[in-house]
Amino acid sequence: MKVKDVMTKDVVYATLPNNRRFVLELFKKHGISAVPVLKDGKVVGIVTRKDILRKIEEDQLALLMTPNPVTVDADDPIEKVVEIFINNPFHRLPVVKDGRLVGIVTVKDLIKLIAELGIDKPVKDYVTYSVVCVWDETPLNIVGEIMRLSNSEICPVIDSNAQLVGIVDEKIMLTETLIEEFIEQTQYSSSSDTDDAWTWDGIRDYTIKYFEISVVKLPKEPVKEFMKEPVSVYPQTSVSKCAKLMVKNDIDHMPVLDSQDRLVGIVNDKDIIKVLIEK
Repeated sequence: MKVKDVMTKDVVYATLPNNRRFVLELFKKHGISAVPVLKDGKVVGIVTRKDILRKIEEDQLALLMTPNPVTVDADDPIEKVVEIFINNPFHRLPVVKDGRLVGIVTVKDLIKLIAELGIDKPVKDYVTYSVVCVWDETPLNIVGEIMRLSNSEICPVIDSNAQLVGIVDEKIMLTETLIEEFIEQTQYSSSSDTDDAWTWDGIRDYTIKYFEISVVKLPKEPVKEFMKEPVSVYPQTSVSKCAKLMVKNDIDHMPVLDSQDRLVGIVNDKDIIKVLIEK
C-alpha cells in the first residue's frame, strides 16, 4: 500500500506572505491544528498551534513556520511513513508529487487504516503502563502543570473512588480561544509602561504546558468541568477495535482497564501504528 492510498487529498494550506491571524482563522474554520505553507506552489514550511505559541513575538508566517518540513512522496510505501512518525515528534507529513503538494498524511489516517484491516492482535502489546492521573476536583491550571512536569500529552481523571471518569488532553488545554487571549494579553503587557510582564508577578498565574512551548492562562475551575467522557478498552481488545474507537471519538490515546475496571495504562496512537510494520 502507498501513501496516496491513505492520504487526505483536499489539503488546507497557507501561502507566503501571510500572518498569524490568517493562520489562526484557518485553524478555527477547519478545526485543524497545522497547515503546510506554500510559496510558488512548493512546500516551504509547516505551521502548527505550537509554533504560534512558541514564537509569541512573531506575526509573519515566514518566521512562525517550521521551514523545510519532512515530506513524503505520494508513491512512497506506508511503511516509510510509519517509520518517520515513530522516530519523530510530529503527527503529519505533507505529501508531494514532482515537488508539488498533493496531500497530507497523518497518524490519524494510519489509525483509520488499522481500523479497517481487522487486525486481531491484542492491544496489550502496545500499552504504556506508567500513567499520570489527576483527581476530578483538581483545578485545570494545576492539571496543566502536572502534565508539563510529567511530559504527558494526556491525563486520565479519576474520582474519589479511584474510578476513571474522564480524560483531559492537549486539545482541551490548547483551544484557539485560550491561544488568542494569551497572545492579546501578552501584547498588551509588552506595550505597557508598567513592570516587565515576565517578572514572577506577571507570570505566576500562567501554566506552561509540556514541551515548554505552550503558554496559556488556564482556568482554575475543577478539571471535571472540562474533561471528556472516558472511552476505554481492555488488554485483550483487538488493535483494530481500539483504532475504531479512537477514530469514532477523535482521540489519540486510549485508557486501558483491567477486569475490575481499574485503570492500568494507556495506548498511544503512535504505538498502535507499529503494527503496520511488524511481521
